[in-house]
Amino acid sequence: MKRLFFSFVLALTTNTTFAQSSPGHQFMQTWDLDGNGMVTVEELRKMRGNVFKAFDTNQNDYLSADEYVAFDKARAGDVANYEAEQREQMQSIADGMSLENSDIDGDGRVERDEFLTGTVSWFNDLDKDDDDEVTLEDFAI
Repeated sequence: MKRLFFSFVLALTTNTTFAQSSPGHQFMQTWDLDGNGMVTVEELRKMRGNVFKAFDTNQNDYLSADEYVAFDKARAGDVANYEAEQREQMQSIADGMSLENSDIDGDGRVERDEFLTGTVSWFNDLDKDDDDEVTLEDFAI
């Protein structure tokens, strides 16, 4: 199981795989768990749980400010691979998991439940055509 999370973290921080694809393609490659071309809120919730576990280095069910620094760095690396409108789009995707958007109670750390609670809001932001699924069409610039 630990190997799965390491692979996921490596995918987040090794961006050459995605460097020639659009933010939408990168998102779909990572978050479309069943490969059917659409991401559901359930897939987002499951992957957010995996992301949380990967960055919760001490496995205490909280992402501390220090753990969030590593998470921010990984997301910033994704954003840095794009230019202009695509960079703005990737930043918007990354912001859906930011400390600001995830720390519901404002205590400077994010509990696992807080992080998972943000799934629906993030999904709604990504689902531009309100059809209850995120597809490549939702990323059209």
